[in-house]
Amino acid sequence: NSEFRHELEADIEPFKGILLGLFFITVGAGINFGTFLSAPLTMLGLVIGLILLKCAVLFILALVFRIRGSDRLLFTLSLAQAGEFGFVLVSVAVTEGVFGQELSSIVLLVIALSMLATPLLFILYEYLATRSRHAGDAIPDDEIDEEGTDVIIAGVGRFGQVVHRMLQSAGVKTVVLDRDLETIQLLRNFGVKTYMGDPTRRELLEAAGLRDAKVLVVALDDRADALRLTKMAKAANPDIHVIARAYDRIHVYELYRAGANDIVREMFDSSLRAGRYVLEQMGWSETEAFEAREAYYRHDREMLLDLAKLWEPGVPITQNAAYTARARDYNKDLESALLNRFGEDEAAAEEVRKPAE
Repeated sequence: NSEFRHELEADIEPFKGILLGLFFITVGAGINFGTFLSAPLTMLGLVIGLILLKCAVLFILALVFRIRGSDRLLFTLSLAQAGEFGFVLVSVAVTEGVFGQELSSIVLLVIALSMLATPLLFILYEYLATRSRHAGDAIPDDEIDEEGTDVIIAGVGRFGQVVHRMLQSAGVKTVVLDRDLETIQLLRNFGVKTYMGDPTRRELLEAAGLRDAKVLVVALDDRADALRLTKMAKAANPDIHVIARAYDRIHVYELYRAGANDIVREMFDSSLRAGRYVLEQMGWSETEAFEAREAYYRHDREMLLDLAKLWEPGVPITQNAAYTARARDYNKDLESALLNRFGEDEAAAEEVRKPAE
């Protein structure tokens, strides 16, 4: 859960692919297809029996955990095949003498054939889901209007839907993308045109008009997805203006390096408003509290932009001497700026801070 996890995931990803490839090549080379040819009907019967047995177990689990509707069917069929860990278990069983080489060849073949049947299981799911779905519950096809739009909003949760409603009230047309089916259905009930799909998929973004859009609002919850989407959008359309939601200060720096033009920390503005209300309750006038809020806001934006240039990915902030030194300077500058704004010296500033009599 450190700030380095995205960098580590990116570094490990190529090796994971290579190791998976070697694993499956090794397993495939060990499968004796002569066993299948000697008794094909028996092998197919075993595969079907395994899938049906797992379907029964998974369906019962779906009932126990109250998975409903098409999700229950998807859960049952998508996991009905044997897993690749079965290859490892068979290898260990042979090494430990649990069963012999002949039986292991049969088990390996059954596992491999059940995995090959996975696409067929998904085709079966689509067929059954289509037949069982009521006409009124059908999800509209997510065909994005070809005319396109100037604004794309990726993610329509608590953050993105506020942006969308504001733009909609101002008459600005948007394309809204989100991967959460329940959210999509809820918004469609209120007449909000939202498209189902993963906003980080390049083909979906291009269908939404990424190459011609002027603004992209990145309002995704996942930090890694937000970074990936920002980089992808800037690579496809360097002129697009990316407004990104950030989780914290480190995420701000990451998005800045990814090419985001405007970055909004999700809790920052609300925290400033709360601070302003506190000052008003302490006796400051509305004007003074507002000006203090604006002074802090401008100072923080300037500081973040400067510190983002000094921030180094993978280097802890405490070990970045230039960063920590500049951050200390900015803290002193903020104190001086507030004192200068509300008085020529500290005594004058203290008078401003006193509650009104």
